[in-house]
Amino acid sequence: MAGPFEGKRGLVLGVANRRSIAWAIARELAAGGASLAFTYQGERIEPTVCELAASVDAPLVTECDVRSDDDVARVFAEVGEAFGGELDLLVHSVAFAAAEDLEGRFTDTPRDRFWL
Repeated sequence: MAGPFEGKRGLVLGVANRRSIAWAIARELAAGGASLAFTYQGERIEPTVCELAASVDAPLVTECDVRSDDDVARVFAEVGEAFGGELDLLVHSVAFAAAEDLEGRFTDTPRDRFWL
């Protein structure tokens, strides 16, 4: 019997380690049949993300600085290549912001106020 995400393709941003919410979501998606690509923020966590991504047979692991429009565009181009131009799922679990920046609507928080 096929899993609920069989044949779906997804991009996961924000995995830092095995305790990351993004990793818990990614594990469940992969267990349900999804094929996932992963990004990481910086060389420090690259080995950890690569190891976790390999455990779910990820076809792509690439660095992404979400503060950079050029980097985000590059990542989506790479994901497009890896998945034949299709993307069904997006897990965005990136960033931390100071409490005062989150007093209003979350969507109004400027990108440069997130600490990545």
